[in-house]
Amino acid sequence: MLRLATLFTFIVAAVLGIASSARAQGSCRCGDPSFLAIRRVNISSAQSVQNCTSYMILDARGSGEPQGVSLSFQIAIERIIANSTEITTQSIIYPASFDQNVSVGVQNTKYLLLGYSQGATVVLEALGKLDNETTKAINAVVLVGNPYRTPGRASNVDSQGRPDNRTQSGMFAAQAMQANRTFPNYDDALDRSGKVRDICLEDDLVCAPDPDCDCRLASDHLSYGLVQSVQDLIVSHIMSRAT
Repeated sequence: MLRLATLFTFIVAAVLGIASSARAQGSCRCGDPSFLAIRRVNISSAQSVQNCTSYMILDARGSGEPQGVSLSFQIAIERIIANSTEITTQSIIYPASFDQNVSVGVQNTKYLLLGYSQGATVVLEALGKLDNETTKAINAVVLVGNPYRTPGRASNVDSQGRPDNRTQSGMFAAQAMQANRTFPNYDDALDRSGKVRDICLEDDLVCAPDPDCDCRLASDHLSYGLVQSVQDLIVSHIMSRAT
């Protein structure tokens, strides 16, 4: 198994290679989704039931990523579990339901949910189906590259953690609204609770489409795991809620 530092040295090199060969499209840069299939270290806690910790991270990967921790959260989760004996981590196993994943915890466990891209959709759909008692057990939610992001929400932040006032809706949210369809989202009470951080990089076309960019997938959507400020933001939010 690759050591974490070695793994991310390889990842950075791969990203730089993708960037150097990417087609520039106005103000954006096209990315290669095959980057998401890069091998990574498994840091999930297989013994989470025996540990009986107070908090459990459940992370949901994006489309094209192999089973396990998303590259968008790998560094942040590694830092979190290295600094707390009260937090374990478990990747959400597709196509299992959220309830099946929650069952790996124990009574009184609080949950910290992370979702990237398609994984953000999984988290949103789960939040809409939970009963009140289970919802109370959700202490934190972090969404990155959320295709159902909607503007004007208190939870929307940029890569530095600042309030994000962009007016674009996420790619799938915009499509759903145009077709007059309902779509998964968290409710206003959760938005106001301070539990949610919905992070969108400045040139990520999935969570904030740009009509001037004709990339199939912008490189920013693939870059969350490599942006220091995003990883810092995830760590600080999760640690502040795991108290």
